Formats: sequence, structure tokens, C-alpha cells
Amino acid sequence: MKLSNLSGLIGESPTLNLNAKTAALKKQGLPIVHLGGGEPETPAPLSAVEAIIKKVQTRKIKYSPTTGGPELKKAVCDYTLRAYGKEVAPANVIVSTGAKQAIYNFLLCAVNPGDEVIFPVPYWVSYPDMITLVGGKPVPVKPAKGIEVSFEEIAAAVTPKTKAIMFNNPGNPAGVVYGEDFVKKLVEFCEQKGIWLMTDDIYHQLVFGGIKTPSPFKYAKNADNIVAINGVSKVYGLTGLRIGWAVSTNKTIIAAMGRMQAQTTSCNSDVTEAGALGALTGPQDCITELVSTLQDNKNALMAEYKKIKNIGVTEPKGTFYSFVDFSAYNKDSIALSTFLLDKVMVATVPGVSFGLEGYLRISYCAGKENILEGMRRIVWALDKDAKEPLKIGDTLIHKDW
Repeated sequence: MKLSNLSGLIGESPTLNLNAKTAALKKQGLPIVHLGGGEPETPAPLSAVEAIIKKVQTRKIKYSPTTGGPELKKAVCDYTLRAYGKEVAPANVIVSTGAKQAIYNFLLCAVNPGDEVIFPVPYWVSYPDMITLVGGKPVPVKPAKGIEVSFEEIAAAVTPKTKAIMFNNPGNPAGVVYGEDFVKKLVEFCEQKGIWLMTDDIYHQLVFGGIKTPSPFKYAKNADNIVAINGVSKVYGLTGLRIGWAVSTNKTIIAAMGRMQAQTTSCNSDVTEAGALGALTGPQDCITELVSTLQDNKNALMAEYKKIKNIGVTEPKGTFYSFVDFSAYNKDSIALSTFLLDKVMVATVPGVSFGLEGYLRISYCAGKENILEGMRRIVWALDKDAKEPLKIGDTLIHKDW
């Protein structure tokens, strides 16, 4: 029996694949340091845990409303007012099984076969495949230099077939924060051209040094072409709940996304919705604490990078990722990532998965001890002058390269 043509176009998620591989190696007892992760290690907010326990103790674990329960939708409306300065009604919100499903729902409802969807490089690994799944044509836009695309570069990629522009702010994998000038110009441009603008804001509060992620709604005269994606996974460290949402002043697209969701996942888990509600309505100091921890981790990682010659590092302004140019050591990022995992048991993510070869994504959401240990190994592995063996656990590693 033959599979569909579409099934052959879609690859495995490199980040999920890496998580599975490193978990398997750890189960074998190997001292793996995972610097490729995409989830904070901080404990779940107590308000979320208590809400889940309370829900489970009712012993009523049933279907939830397709587009999200009314209490959770109200909490998302309140969050949108706090975070974006935009007042919306429950009819402007759809709650989905993770922000990823919310993005896919949007693409299903906005993109026809052959339509082009533009996004900056480097990009989150799933964007091209998700666009391909709905029959669209991915249009990644590389910056002329560095890792931050300009508005002019995005605008130059627009054609009569452009249906949507989407971008992640702050961005995975580079920690780029697109500022007010970029967002303002892009919002005004998309509104003028009649192009959908989807903002993936899943990291929007994880920013450093007093920076704030601009709200796209602030610059719109008519925001009906804007769809903002968010969720509880990164900011609250609740990746396992799988609760995200989309917000738009355009009720028509939100309703259409609800119809798509009804025919795919039907609804969200009412247990995880309870946990998300607890996080959104509980004390918010957990976010401040997480940002402080990440800032400290980032500073430690930046100091370690100074020990490696001939790499290109742009300090991230947000998220919990750094995206580093290691092309002086190996232009093949898969080969370099494999080398580090095989030789010194450090997991990183190849830059080619994000659209830029020669780079590695190195996370700093792990514990600081893991970050320092992982970087100790990487520094040694790449230093040609480091001849002495490296001790990892009870094993001495001798260089054979």
C-alpha cells in the first residue's frame, strides 16, 4: 500500500527527535547534558497544580467546549488586556491543544493551495512543514547579514500570491526581539496590502533588560487581519498542559478555526484547561522569577562563549535560546551537533533546522550547573590546544580528533 504524497513531504520534528534521543541515552545511564531543550525546568506554578488537583477530585473529567471553557476564555481576555493593551470578548478567542494547534488552525483557515506565507529566518522548525501541510508555499526570508531580518527584507519578499506573514517575537532560536519600528511598519504594511499577520508570541514576556515585546494591536487602525498566538507553555513553564490560544478582533476567522478544531481534536482536556486557568488567574510572580533565573543563566552562558575562539554570538534579548555561528569549526551543523553528542555527550540543535547552516541552538533553560558543565565539554572539544583528557563522570575522554 502506498502512502500519500503529502506524507512524504513532511519530516520529523528535529527538536522533538532530539528530546527523544537524549532521553533514551540518559536511560542508558550516560551522563548526557541537554542544551537543546525548549522548556523551563522550573516547577509548575502552585496555582496551576492546585487547580488541577481540585478538578480531578471532582471526578468529573468530561468533554470541554470545543473552543475552550468560558472561564478560561475570560482569563485569556484578561491576559490579552494586560499583555497587549487590547480588550477582546470571548468570541474573539479560541483555546487549542497548544499554541502549535492554534497556528495550524489559523493556516487552515487563511491559506489556500498555492498561497505564499512569509516568515523570517531563522525560524521555528515547524513553520515550513505546517505551511506545506495546508498546501501553502513557505517563503523564508534570510537577513542579508546577522540573524535579524529587516522590515524592508520582509516587504521585498511579498508577491501577489502572498497570503500571510508570520513571525515569532521574541524569536526561537535566536532570542531576537523585533522592536516597535519593525512591528509598526509590518502591521501598517499588512493592513494596507490586505495580508494576514500572525504573531507567535509564546515567549513574549521572557525578555531581558527592561525590553518589552511590542503589541501588534497598538499600531492597527483595523486589526481584523491580525491573529495573535500565545499560551501557557513557556511563560509559565507548563509545556505538558498543551494549552495555547489565538486572539483576533476578526470573529469570522476565530469561528472558522473553531470549526477546524471540532473536526480534528474535538476539544481540549478539561483537566489541563483547569491548570491553565489556575496559572492565568493565580499569582504572576512566577513569571518574574523565571525571567530572573533565565537572565542569570544567560549571563553565565555568554561568559562561557568568550572562551571559544572564532564563533559569532549575538546576545539574545529574549526567550531562553542562543543561536551561535560555529561555521569556523564546521559549516555542517548536523555534523557538528552529532560530533558534540558523540564525543562529549552534549545535545544541541543544528542550525540548519532553523534555516541557517553553520549555527547551533544552545538553550539556557536548563539548570546553571548543566549549562556550565555542557559548555566545559564544548570548550574542550573545540579547543585544538586542549590535549589533556577530559573527565566526564568517572570516565576520562581522550581526544582522537
